[in-house]
Amino acid sequence: MKKIETYVLNGFLGSGKTTLLLNMLRHYKKERIKVAVILNELGAVNVESHLFGDQSVFELLNGCICCTIQEDLYHTLRSLSVQHIDENIDILLIEGTGVAHPREVTGVFSRSDIAEIFLLKSTIGIVDASHFLDYLSIFASSKEIRTLLKEQVQQSTIVLLNKADRINEKEKVKIQKKIETILETNVPVYFTTYSDIEMTKIRKQTQIPDNNKINTHHHPQHHGDIVTLKVENVPVVEKRTFTKWLSSLPKDVIRVKGLVQLKNEDYLTHVQYADNVVRYTKLGKEDKRSTVLIFIGRELKSGMLDSFSNELL
Repeated sequence: MKKIETYVLNGFLGSGKTTLLLNMLRHYKKERIKVAVILNELGAVNVESHLFGDQSVFELLNGCICCTIQEDLYHTLRSLSVQHIDENIDILLIEGTGVAHPREVTGVFSRSDIAEIFLLKSTIGIVDASHFLDYLSIFASSKEIRTLLKEQVQQSTIVLLNKADRINEKEKVKIQKKIETILETNVPVYFTTYSDIEMTKIRKQTQIPDNNKINTHHHPQHHGDIVTLKVENVPVVEKRTFTKWLSSLPKDVIRVKGLVQLKNEDYLTHVQYADNVVRYTKLGKEDKRSTVLIFIGRELKSGMLDSFSNELL
């Protein structure tokens, strides 16, 4: 039986992993290629399930795929191998959290029973080019984040320097030079916008980096000071006020995503916040989920949300 081609999408918070995943799914759907998806989230709820339509998605929630729920990944792969017999799956796409170390994700595929079914084709590293140099600065981030970003790049067989539309040519040169000091020389690097790239450039990558060359610190909390905060049952909010409040959050808040009920709207709205940009997507009447907001960032404290109740509720 033909093995399932497997692609691991890795990259820091807000880099564009989900956008690339959706781009790949659209491409494969046109080509009538059977795809399975494993999606990992730090929070206890996936607020983006509506993005995948009728695509079957295996969700690994409330933990990082590369540490606390690594065994869940193994058992999910075992389930997929059984499903493969009936459905003949062609491709598996795995999106890790923004704090996942790809070395430990891909390590699951070294198990003999997994290697019999799955061919680890490529590890795709997505980098937020507009913030990459800041994240690597000793003045702007923690040692844990700097180490994580470097390892995410080092463990990639192809690197997408995403959000290229948000940087100038001088910045592109600086970023490319920095990437070259981290990467092996034979790893292709592409500047992208909205994670848009030809699928042929991704599918031809087959060489997985040697894990023994990477100095990884094994620690159950190796994503350091990145934490999540969840606010459930969010009351109705006014769009302009809510947008202004999100834009006023401290820089330690790297991402916000969730489901909210906007004033004068009949149905839920999906909200995403990153890089001081807020995006809203209206949902339909069939979406019966509860309102919730997930905050992801560095050393977040529950007290930082006091202004939420003071200003919006």
